[in-house]
Amino acid sequence: MKKLVLAAACILFSIAGFTQVKKFGDMVGRWEIAGEQNALLEIVDSATITLTYMGETRQITNLKMDFSKSPYWFDFTTKDSASVIQVKSLVEIFGDNMLKWQLFIDEERSPYFTASKGEILYLKKRSTAVTATASN
Repeated sequence: MKKLVLAAACILFSIAGFTQVKKFGDMVGRWEIAGEQNALLEIVDSATITLTYMGETRQITNLKMDFSKSPYWFDFTTKDSASVIQVKSLVEIFGDNMLKWQLFIDEERSPYFTASKGEILYLKKRSTAVTATASN
């Protein structure tokens, strides 16, 4: 029995050691919103975040992130021409280049992704690689 418990503990610790812990740095970059032209989320650092959507670019402020939740909580405010908008959202990071993001504007956040409220967006990290061309 002791050997079984010891083996199970070793397996759990090895899995925990190989599991990546996501953090804010994993979200830094330019993220294109799937299905939308000229729509992106650009995260430079925690103080410089912009969202371009439906032809408008807005600064994201009052950022609050909770990586202890699953999916992560990502709350912020932004301004339109008439008012300040408070947004609650959920984020899930897939690998190094995909995000699932659900926005809850003027409604309570669901603890999980759901199609019954909010808006779900899928984002892909824009490649920053520069391609060189041969010149003659």
